[in-house]
Amino acid sequence: MRTHRTFSRGAVAVSAAAALTLTACGGNGGNGDGGDGDAQAADGGGTVSAYNCEPQFLVPGNSTEVCGSWVLENLFTGLTQIDYDTLEAGPGVAESWETEDNVTWTFELGEDWTFHNGDPITAQTFVDTWNWVVAEDNAQQNANFHDKFLGYDEVASGDAEEMEGVRAVDDYTLELELTEPFSPLPMMLSYTGFYPMPDVAFEDIEAFEQAPVGNGRYQMDGEWVHDEEIAVERFDDWAGEDPGVPQRIEWKIYADIDTAYMDVQAGNLDIMDSVPPHLRPNMEADFGEDQETFDTSSFTYMGFPLYQEDFEDEDVRHALSMAIDRQEIIDTIHNGAFTPASNIIPPMLPEAREDACEYCEFDPDAAAELYEEAGGPEDLTVYFNSGAGHEEWTEAIANQWQQHLGVENVSFESLEFAQYLDLHDNDEITGPYRLGWVLSYPSPQYAMEPIYTTGQSSNYAGFSNEEFDDLIDEANAALEEDEAAELYQQAEDILLEEMPVIPLWFQNFGVVHSDRIDGDSVLMDPRTFLRVEQLVVAED
Repeated sequence: MRTHRTFSRGAVAVSAAAALTLTACGGNGGNGDGGDGDAQAADGGGTVSAYNCEPQFLVPGNSTEVCGSWVLENLFTGLTQIDYDTLEAGPGVAESWETEDNVTWTFELGEDWTFHNGDPITAQTFVDTWNWVVAEDNAQQNANFHDKFLGYDEVASGDAEEMEGVRAVDDYTLELELTEPFSPLPMMLSYTGFYPMPDVAFEDIEAFEQAPVGNGRYQMDGEWVHDEEIAVERFDDWAGEDPGVPQRIEWKIYADIDTAYMDVQAGNLDIMDSVPPHLRPNMEADFGEDQETFDTSSFTYMGFPLYQEDFEDEDVRHALSMAIDRQEIIDTIHNGAFTPASNIIPPMLPEAREDACEYCEFDPDAAAELYEEAGGPEDLTVYFNSGAGHEEWTEAIANQWQQHLGVENVSFESLEFAQYLDLHDNDEITGPYRLGWVLSYPSPQYAMEPIYTTGQSSNYAGFSNEEFDDLIDEANAALEEDEAAELYQQAEDILLEEMPVIPLWFQNFGVVHSDRIDGDSVLMDPRTFLRVEQLVVAED
């Protein structure tokens, strides 16, 4: 999921070909009546105003950043939904599914689902939507998420109109055939890029984007007012079992995050979900009990262009990692807003292991010795995307490399995000580079396969390891969860040993809210999405 929020969510780069430790976590449902606040809940659910940034797109097939996907998640419901209590896939439009080999899957759909305009949702709805997303002429950023379906290549290249592996058996039975076994499929199908769309979307997609007609808990109230507001009302005919709690949600779009923080203080905004690091020390004094901190899967790393000779020796990479005092940088620059990373699989996933990374421990003496023996480069160029607050901490890392490893000269290259990715796409990076990743669905597969397997478009390091690729394939094909977990961990061990990237930290998100919001109803999921549909609002 590509993210563009300027302070924190703007720090995460992912590919549309691939697109968290929670202190409190709710499922995809929740009736919102678990709060213990003194204020009486608003009759009918009330209205919530929430901070957001301007979405890039509001079409499910094209939305790969959090600001738009957060809205779309409430406007649409996919075949499946993630239960964030169990971190497993649960029913959405599909009531059940089965497979014998992780290749051919059968999904049985509920018969009561409709779009907000009353159009029924059938198996053919998903066939039509997914083929439209994949079609080359529609240029949807989430098209490559469908590449596991048989026939994807033919539709993506324009040689066919429909994917052979996406079939409507009858009105409410959808059969999916993959090119290879893939056990996380039900989890992946919860992702934004697989939401169904009505026929009206295909008639005029630009008009549709201004007021999307979905099938989710909430429906649009008017059009998207660009750079100002997106307002939705609860859809009372939603066919799911856990409807939204607030009657109305108003996403207020801010260009400046500090202004949003002050508006929550002043009572002009109910809640914001990403307090910037420089304001984190003020949260308790400013908000008392009306603030919370959540761990997420938002992962920042320093990668290596393995196609450059200077970084071919893994001991050079080990030394550069061990020379970084992660905790010092987090404390002095990020005001404690991050957790040092000692793994690749995010800590809240059951497959995660503490301190899995031998070379993530700060050990400057051992790092210096290893760097000298390996003939590490004396001059480094460090790359990062500009405008997202990375200057200070990348300089801090460079200073530590100079101090502990004897690196003589460090220069910096920063570009706007799109141009920055162009450098990666063209293999024009010559030194360590900053990138990040956030889970689109809570699976160790998504934490690793899109970034590190051979030939993936987000594998900017150029890492290639046959044993790693085979372990990922075996884990994806495993029929038993325990077997898959062990295989994913073995794959992670290879990454942490060969270290194509240096794990740096997982981001913690600060949330502040007005006293109109029951604090017990404030939850954030591993993707950094505030569960706004579960918020309990007090009477005014």
